[in-house]
Formats: sequence, C-alpha cells, structure tokens
Amino acid sequence: MQDTVCCGCSVVCDDVAAEVTKTGIQSLGLCGLGHAYYSSIRSKSRLTKAQMKSKSTIAKSVPFKIAYEEASAILSKSKHPLLIGWSNSPIEVSQLGLKLAKVLKGVYDSTASYEYGQLRQNKLVGGETGKISLEEIRNFADFIVYWGVNPAESHHRHASRYTVFPAGEKIPEGRESRIVAVLDIRQTESMRLANHQLILDAEIGDEQFMTTLLTEIRGRPGTPPVKVGGIPAIEFLSFAKQIQEANYIAIFYGNGLLHSHHASKTLPLLSKVARVLNKKNRPCVTLPMVAYCNSIGVVKASQAETKIPYSVDFNSQPPKPHESVFQGLITNKFDAALIVGWDPISMLPAPIARALQQIPLITLATQPSLTTRESTIVIPTALTGAETTGTVYRMDGSAVPLQPITKPPANLPTEEQVLEQLTTRLGVK
Repeated sequence: MQDTVCCGCSVVCDDVAAEVTKTGIQSLGLCGLGHAYYSSIRSKSRLTKAQMKSKSTIAKSVPFKIAYEEASAILSKSKHPLLIGWSNSPIEVSQLGLKLAKVLKGVYDSTASYEYGQLRQNKLVGGETGKISLEEIRNFADFIVYWGVNPAESHHRHASRYTVFPAGEKIPEGRESRIVAVLDIRQTESMRLANHQLILDAEIGDEQFMTTLLTEIRGRPGTPPVKVGGIPAIEFLSFAKQIQEANYIAIFYGNGLLHSHHASKTLPLLSKVARVLNKKNRPCVTLPMVAYCNSIGVVKASQAETKIPYSVDFNSQPPKPHESVFQGLITNKFDAALIVGWDPISMLPAPIARALQQIPLITLATQPSLTTRESTIVIPTALTGAETTGTVYRMDGSAVPLQPITKPPANLPTEEQVLEQLTTRLGVK
C-alpha cells in the first residue's frame, strides 16, 4: 500500500494508505466516504472516452483532440461564458480557470458561492488561512458544537481525528475531557456522540436559541421561557452554563444554518456569540463544514488573483463581483458554460438546472451524471488526489499536497492538462 491523501470530503485525510488491485481497492484508514471515492477508480461506469453531441443527436465518442478543438470553438464564440465548479480540483486547476475566464471575459464561480456565500458578509470564517487549525482544536478544545451538520454522515473521520475522541495537549483523556453538543432540527446519527442532544424547532429554533444564549453569556439573563427554540429550559441552561465554563470552544456549522430560510438572521447571531465569548476570555472559533476537498482553496485562488472570493465577472476591468450567477442563468445571461468537477444539474434547484440545459455545456468529469448527460462535450479526467498531483486546502485552510497512488486508466488527462489544451488553443499566456 502507498500513503495517499483522500479527497472524499473537506477533512482531506493525509494519514491513509491505499492500493489499486485487479479486483478493487484495498485501504488502510479510509472511511466509508473515502473508500467509495477511491473505488471510483475501478468503477465500471467510469468515463474513459471523450464524448460530443448536438441537440439533435445522441452523444458519441470522439478523439480527445476533436473534443479540445470543439470545446475551444464554443468558448471562443461565446460572448458571456460561465466557468463554474473547481472545488473538487487542485488549486492549480483553479488558477488556470481564472486565467481562462479573464481571456474569455467570462464569469468565474465555484461551489463556494452555493456552499457558504453568506459567510463573509457575516464575518464568519470562509476561506481565510492560518487563523484556525484542526490540530489546534484537537489539542485545546474542550467544548465541541456541531450545529446544523451531521458529520457521522458527511465527514466520517472529523470526530475521530480532531474533535471528539482524540487526546490533545490540553485534552489528556480525549472524549472524557470534552463536552459535545449537537444541535439540529431532527435526530441524527451524530447525536450519539453528544452530551447535549438538542433538537431545535425548525422555524424559530436557531434564532431563538442564539438570541437567548447571547443574553445569558452577556450576563443579562432573565426568566427563560419554558422552551428555548424548542429545547426545554433546563437543557438550554445546562448548555449555556457549560459553554461559559469551557476553556476553548469550537463551533462547526453546516447546511442546517447556511441554507436555512433564516440564515440572514442566524449567521450574524452566530458571529456575535463567538465574539462575545472571546471577549469573556472564553476562546471560541467557528468553522463551516464545507463539503468538497478544495472548497477553501478555490476561494483562496480567486482572492489571490482578483481580491474577490467567488462569482468574479471578468467582463469589466478591473473584474467585479457578479451579483448572482444563479440568477444570471435563469435570466439567460450566459451563452455557454465550462463545468469542472461538479454536477450542478443534479445539485441546484430545478429552474437553474433547466437554464443550464439550454446552453452548450463543456464538462470535465470522472463519472457519468445528469450534467454529463446534458453536456455538448464531455472530457473525462483523472481522479483528484488518487491519480493527480497538486495541492488542496482542507476545511480549516491548511494546504495539503496530494499523493497519487496510481495512474489514470486509458492515459486520461488531468484537469490541469485539459485546461492547458484549451488555454493554448485560445491563446492564453
């Protein structure tokens, strides 16, 4: 077996090993998500040939050279192309994508605008590096909060490597030295880990819980209602007391907050909770549980090039933020799209997916999907991490160099090599 880096989620585990055999994948340390990710190397459905189709024909296999030429022709003719995806790709691919978008005067966007677009305006962590590390949390955090996220399903090794079970510098007994809280609107598998299993009211729970918590930690408590956000008052008060006694608090939050109808209210409140705790000399950090292996890196690349984290419109100089890529799709502002390492047609709301289906799509992918099925050109690529070099940035912004264990089948190109072919044909320097 060879040491490798798993790109199956944003934890980006670098303490695993794997081997490709004739019958499948053998691994050491990979979780279920990671094993499934590596197993796609040997998947029978894996894309190995470039495909092209028109609206009146079914997809047919074509030589890679033809796919590159046709893709370049679509992009060069486009007056306002969209280049989107990137979060499952090494940062070197994102950097090439930015150069391509600049020459094409298109809009460059990533899954970041969908995953955590509201974070920056609410002064929560979203792409900054060097401020928080998972190792620091493992060493010092004695109060762990999972809010609106279920890592037992979405980030399998998060708790076992960094937050709940491992011993740390100031956490000598691991699990026994920590208090764990899980807040969600329903019972989840992750609640089995928790001292505080708090099921919030789906409509008012997050906002009311945070508002009342702010009152408590500011030292101005009144008589709490019988329930706080759907939680019995006695359970709320126990949580509030223990979080104020903690030496180091780490709050991890996910789609339950990011994509709720009340995010515009709850995210600022979460930011206030963290600030007040810090002012009370109770160190508190917050991290979004982003999904993809380079969700943070793609923001880092965009900021370095344009000072804009995502949704960058190169149709003006200097480039400016694009108000809403998804609204732009619905209003037919884009006439072509390059999609890299993502399946937006299955992920995004139906009106946006339908809008994508109305324009020429060039998709770089490893597996068939709804997006590849609707694409004008599909170019299969190597699997990030398992078959490629490069760098990704895990959820805390730490850079992780990739360690491939095998070469891609059928001499498939990497995403970087595909973009180099396109940029050469389009005259990008």
